[in-house]
Amino acid sequence: MQASNLNLRMTCGALVIGALLAVSGCSAGSRDAAGADGAAGLVRPLVVAADVLPADPASLVAATGTIVYSQETTLSFKTGGILTELTVDEGDTVKARQRLARLDLTELAAGVAQAEAAVVNAEVSYERTRDLVEKGHLAQARLDDAALARDQARAGLAAVSFNRDLGVMVSPGDGVVLRRLAEPGQTLAPGAPVLQIGDTASGLLLRVPVPAAQAARLRVGDAAAISVSGLTGPPRAGAIIRIAAKSNDATGNFDVDLSAGDPGLLRSGLIANARITSGAASEVKSSSVRIPTLALIDARADRGYVYVIDDKDVARRRSVSISGIVRGEVLVLSGLEAGERVIAQGAAYVREGEAVRIADGP
Repeated sequence: MQASNLNLRMTCGALVIGALLAVSGCSAGSRDAAGADGAAGLVRPLVVAADVLPADPASLVAATGTIVYSQETTLSFKTGGILTELTVDEGDTVKARQRLARLDLTELAAGVAQAEAAVVNAEVSYERTRDLVEKGHLAQARLDDAALARDQARAGLAAVSFNRDLGVMVSPGDGVVLRRLAEPGQTLAPGAPVLQIGDTASGLLLRVPVPAAQAARLRVGDAAAISVSGLTGPPRAGAIIRIAAKSNDATGNFDVDLSAGDPGLLRSGLIANARITSGAASEVKSSSVRIPTLALIDARADRGYVYVIDDKDVARRRSVSISGIVRGEVLVLSGLEAGERVIAQGAAYVREGEAVRIADGP
């Protein structure tokens, strides 16, 4: 009986000790989990911040375009034929009336000879008919018909002679060969392009596409600062000399031509940036600001969102109104003020109201 009671007490004691250990283990596990959660909560997302800067002045319109000659002409032959001669290559300078290319004139020359023979025959027929009319053997109507045939033959000769002369291509003025679009031996259709010539007398200019909203604020004579890719030195002074009357059907942009300053180092085809000062700027743009492109998230049409960082390094999601992207920066019309900070990189990993770490600058 005593042995049984002893065994019972030992069994109960073991159960109590096991329960205490289990409770102790659970408490320790809870403390560890809580500690881990607390440590995780201290790890803030690392982001790159950028200051919200005032946008370019309301009068400034930025655009990128190409240096071109004011007059660039594509030359071709009026009639088709075999190209037998091409005397210039791309980059060559040419003088007015300089011979540039020639077709095989055999067929054209034969046409001229045929037309000349027809003229001789028509004139002989006219003279014979006139004699007969004067003698009373033929009516005046026959002489009128002979005169008409003679005039038609002369017109035919003039036409084929004109085409023969156009079988030799000459430069319309002093210029430079921009493109060589055919090679000797080719059989050309009428009007097929052969050479593209830039008229050096017309001068070089910068042609930039400008969105309609900005083109509406520009006027001929507005000043511009032009930076040409590959050329060092300060920006060139230029001005608007022409604005297209119609927008491009494909893009909706208007071509704006600007004088590009000294043409000495310029070449047709060079890329250049222009900062045009508009004399008719709208007041709405004057309060706009600019932010890095990557700062904008969930953009839809003219709306988007950014994360603004407050003075406690907490990210606040904010809606903004935008007007476009210029040189890698977003122009913001409303929703931000100059001097605020936004998340420029890392916004995808941040939540509203979350504290962030700001990466050190370079």
